Amino acid sequence: MGGFFLEEDKMFPTFAELSTYQDRYPYVPVALSLKINDLNELKLVDYFDQQNNTMYFKGGNHALGNYSYFITQPLLSLKLLDGKLHSTDDQKSSRVLKIEPHQYLTSLLKKFRQPLFEQLPPFTGGLIGYFSYEYTKYYQNHIEFHQKNPDQLQDFGLFCCLQVIAYDHQHQKLVLIQDLATANLQQEYRQAQLKLNHLKNRILKVLDQPLKLSPVKQITPFKMRFTPAEFAQKVCSAKDHIFKGDIFQLIMSNPHFGQLRGSLLPVLQQLTVDEPHAYHLYFKQDDFSAVAASPETLVTKDKLQLAGYPLAGTRKLSGEKLKDQKRIKELMTSPKELAEHNMLVDLGRNDLGQVSQFGTVKVIKHAYLEKFETIVHLASTIRSLADPQKELLDILEAVFPAGTLSGAPKTRAIQLIDELEHLKRGLYGGTFGFLSFSGQMDLAIGIRLLHKTKQAACIQTGAGIVADSVATNEYQECLNKARSVKRAVQE
Repeated sequence: MGGFFLEEDKMFPTFAELSTYQDRYPYVPVALSLKINDLNELKLVDYFDQQNNTMYFKGGNHALGNYSYFITQPLLSLKLLDGKLHSTDDQKSSRVLKIEPHQYLTSLLKKFRQPLFEQLPPFTGGLIGYFSYEYTKYYQNHIEFHQKNPDQLQDFGLFCCLQVIAYDHQHQKLVLIQDLATANLQQEYRQAQLKLNHLKNRILKVLDQPLKLSPVKQITPFKMRFTPAEFAQKVCSAKDHIFKGDIFQLIMSNPHFGQLRGSLLPVLQQLTVDEPHAYHLYFKQDDFSAVAASPETLVTKDKLQLAGYPLAGTRKLSGEKLKDQKRIKELMTSPKELAEHNMLVDLGRNDLGQVSQFGTVKVIKHAYLEKFETIVHLASTIRSLADPQKELLDILEAVFPAGTLSGAPKTRAIQLIDELEHLKRGLYGGTFGFLSFSGQMDLAIGIRLLHKTKQAACIQTGAGIVADSVATNEYQECLNKARSVKRAVQE
């Protein structure tokens, strides 16, 4: 069992420290840490995966992103579809609520509100999971979707968690966290000590065992929904709307459908090798599961600081130095790519401005290169200070869905995408990550992903259509963006 040891016997914060928060917060977090060098995260994900509802989330390449999170036995499993919210508690008791989701989720975050401790991870409990692209319809009344939804893709899938396991990559610590009600703090603290020690012992046993993942089996090959000719027709329709002045840009997607059998964990394992610096997701809720290696942040909130990192403009990397240098130069000097990028940076600034203190929205870095294993993007960084009167759901809804996955102007682009695609996107173009009880937030954009309902699997990718788009190039971009996920399935 070499490589890890108990760092400290005492929990942090101490009971005395937590008791000072009793009058101000309904809940507080307490944690136990283990020093673990080079944690094999897949062992934990595999173990928790066997207990049905679970999630693994690794943050992106920014201030909040130096952690991985593991969820097991959430307090609530929440699914929303067409206005009906299905809630299942940790005793497997289910109920259906017809409720406004913004109000419901905000009330949950307030009910379990807790202080932020610098020494603990940004997520110590809260809501974690995904919001689908179609979640938009709940807060933009002028948007309606008319797509087919044969796989019953949800409008969101979330877990409400009072227990979290986090891995601090910088300090190589596994942090076991339990949230306590301050109304009965002394008893809760004693019980947490027992719970966390029991969890610690379970984890040490799991980490001492070899990892044996069952391979995922591809039953049918992935096939793109639209042929090149059909896709070209869609591009032509989008460009007609651009020439008429309805929109400046639209993201047209082309999903790849196939049949898979088994857990998606081996795909996650390969994606973590192929795209080590991306956000990573493994999510399982009932018969739906998803994996992702997304390069793009939707929004982060660290105390009062908000940040967005729009990616727009893409080139495939071949691994051949001279070819790649030529493609990168072409990307950085392309008037089309730069115009598209600048348009989406402006959209990102406007989105953040809705929930920020006046005059604080700034583009910190503009049109720099963001490299991944198989692809390179143009990226920018936008920062602001949040309006303290705004809730986390207000911030999410101000920036969602990302302009880089819808278009500009955003509302009209979303309406036209609905007319052109005729099929629910679900997690693609949506967002995944966490909204913490302490007010922190880290959300990635739902791209470079694979989701599966029973055996029906989908890899969805898209391309930005502008006035001078060439349909064959945009079709190829959809193929390029799917390469890393398809390769992970095959390998």
